[in-house]
Amino acid sequence: MVDGLTGSGKSTIMNAVHGWAVACGHRIWRLQDWKEPAPPRFEDIADYDVYFTYEPTRSWVGSAIRYELSREDEPYGGEELAHAFALDREISYRRLIIPALKAGKTIIQDRGVGSSLVYQPVMPRSVPLETVLALPGNKLALLHAPDALILTRLDAEVAMERIRARCDDSKGVFADLNFIKTQGERFASAWLKELFETQGTRVLELDTGGTLKESQTRATELIEEILTTC
Repeated sequence: MVDGLTGSGKSTIMNAVHGWAVACGHRIWRLQDWKEPAPPRFEDIADYDVYFTYEPTRSWVGSAIRYELSREDEPYGGEELAHAFALDREISYRRLIIPALKAGKTIIQDRGVGSSLVYQPVMPRSVPLETVLALPGNKLALLHAPDALILTRLDAEVAMERIRARCDDSKGVFADLNFIKTQGERFASAWLKELFETQGTRVLELDTGGTLKESQTRATELIEEILTTC
């Protein structure tokens, strides 16, 4: 699982993992290529070796998150988003991730339950961390925590510059420097690391500052360390 601030270079890491999978000759399935209106079921795509997923999805609840709950003209609160993300996550785990893991497949996740624990408790009109943790989809995800969690590390000011550079429109709280600083502190917190480590997850950090080439080199080296064999 790869997680961290918006604009912090998660895609660079995901590209490095994809390069590893290609070099190994693995059969690759990507959620971004899925065009059906319903979320994928593992039994329908069971012939692959490595599965790339992301959150929120673009089916059912995930679509509602992206195109309704994230609107800025009449914004929804953190409580609504917490429940929606947890449900979208539960559907994904039940239909795809858990069956794939049981079949011995490799799952590469772009964001996950860690994002909910970091973002949602401190959003406007939200609920406490304990409530977010107790939502069924989040409990299910932590029961099937990743073997490794890579957290990007980037200064909030740099992350905001990258967010602004890739779009002209405001991103609400995600373009607010104070909010980004708060998220950076939460992603770097000891409690988040300990939460995953108690589930058996190896938590690693990757500095994504500097040039793109430097981040690509660091990402490739880290992936080679984690995924030592094909």
